[in-house]
Amino acid sequence: MNTLLCYGLVLIPLWFAAQVAAAPLPPFPPVDVSGTVAEADWFPVRHVQGVAGMSGSAGHDRAFPAHYIVRLTAYSGVSATTAREMTRLIDWQALDESFETTRPPFILLQIDHPDRTFLRSGMRIRVNGYSIAGDEGGTWTTVNQVDIIDP
Repeated sequence: MNTLLCYGLVLIPLWFAAQVAAAPLPPFPPVDVSGTVAEADWFPVRHVQGVAGMSGSAGHDRAFPAHYIVRLTAYSGVSATTAREMTRLIDWQALDESFETTRPPFILLQIDHPDRTFLRSGMRIRVNGYSIAGDEGGTWTTVNQVDIIDP
């Protein structure tokens, strides 16, 4: 086979993969979810410098607000498929292949909040209007309201 053709067969799929990776995340409609906080890690505001020539938000200086990454167990309100998608959008390595056909034991949520004492392990919470968006520059979430059901 012609060497140039072989290179083309390898490079064309890589080019398409790069285009998909740079695209914005597909819309993730808001959901309401309840559960028990198994773990709540808080992160302060982080400023990221844009990269010249990058598209989307990656090409601009941006700030990621202070937020929690919450591991929510005994959750309700979303299907197993939605739970997998939500978790993988926050940390694509959090679930291995064994959860492709089963309900994950937890969901990861990113909840913006400036107070590092707002959430802690053992709380039962309800998150209303949780949605995920993003592009090559990062992932961000929105929440209408977080209710603490049982502190």
